[in-house]
Amino acid sequence: MKVFPTVFRKKSTSDKARKHFHAPKKAIRIIWFCLGVSLLFIVAFSFFSPLIKSSKKLDYFDYVSELRSNILTANEKDYSLRAYAVEKEYPYIADGVRRETSLRTEIYFTALSGDRTCSISFSLNGNDYGGEMSYDNVKSEYFYSVSADLTNTESLAFYIDYGGEKLTLTALTVKKANTLAPRALLTALEENERETFNQLTSDNLFVGEIYLRLICEDDPYYYVGLITKDGKTRSYLLTADTGKVLAKRES
Repeated sequence: MKVFPTVFRKKSTSDKARKHFHAPKKAIRIIWFCLGVSLLFIVAFSFFSPLIKSSKKLDYFDYVSELRSNILTANEKDYSLRAYAVEKEYPYIADGVRRETSLRTEIYFTALSGDRTCSISFSLNGNDYGGEMSYDNVKSEYFYSVSADLTNTESLAFYIDYGGEKLTLTALTVKKANTLAPRALLTALEENERETFNQLTSDNLFVGEIYLRLICEDDPYYYVGLITKDGKTRSYLLTADTGKVLAKRES
């Protein structure tokens, strides 16, 4: 029986060229596939992004351009002191546009007269603060402002040099155990004044800015001002414990 040797056909130059020709075509198909997937993703994102944005609940607290969240007061004989935890925009303009805000402590000191030099010092959250107070002739009180967070402070000692007279005034917060936090207070107002908030909302955006201040007249209350770009202000006085609207007006 004859055994015939296996004959292998030598690849021709044309076979090699064909192989190298098919390789780039395959790579091109992969590139086109990737581009198609990317384009599909971009189109889908562009379509669904507005839907996702519109379905997200609007947080009106993002539009608060002035926040007063705490008040500390002290009274001793002929002297009184008020310290506010505030967060204000800069520049401070009631124009219906909310700008970047900064956290500060504002202190007001009242004495018999304003003809003396007055300085103040205190320690808060492990830091020391102090300096000379300016005098406001219109309000007849001394004023000092510094970048410090008084938000959660319940009691604080202030050391005052009033024309050489040394004073120590310990101020206590006016907030009570049931006083609502500012965000909760604004939520309560939003629920009570739903129609007004809807009128001031367009495309899931609030068309104005909000002032939210803790105030104290024997008891704590809240003031809320809704300020629009046309110069109108809707003002509310609310109880600090429940957020009930006691009075409102438009100017």
